[in-house]
Amino acid sequence: MLKRLLLLPLAAASLAACAESAAPSSASATPPAASPERPAKLGLCVACHGEDGISRIAGTPHLAGQDGQYLERALVDYRSGKRQHVPMTSLANSLQPADIRALAAWYASRPGFHAGDAR
Repeated sequence: MLKRLLLLPLAAASLAACAESAAPSSASATPPAASPERPAKLGLCVACHGEDGISRIAGTPHLAGQDGQYLERALVDYRSGKRQHVPMTSLANSLQPADIRALAAWYASRPGFHAGDAR
């Protein structure tokens, strides 16, 4: 027990040193990534999901803050028929792969919906 108590400060100091060396200095810190450009095909999504990705229609999912890869996969799955929802399938079929990537990046970059936010 005494050995553990004596090693505790050493372990804490070691962890602190590791954290300091892993943290980027303010001079070398990279700036946050810029928000993606507004996608050309965003108008297809706005009526149901909103420009900001917060749906104002009951039963329509919020897209803001969702994982970009998840959003891309969902749109690809609507295009292929793997996911079935007539309006989404129709809209997804009008999108090119670059459009899908742009829309997923846009909505993933928006602040997410929080419980209690106004609809």
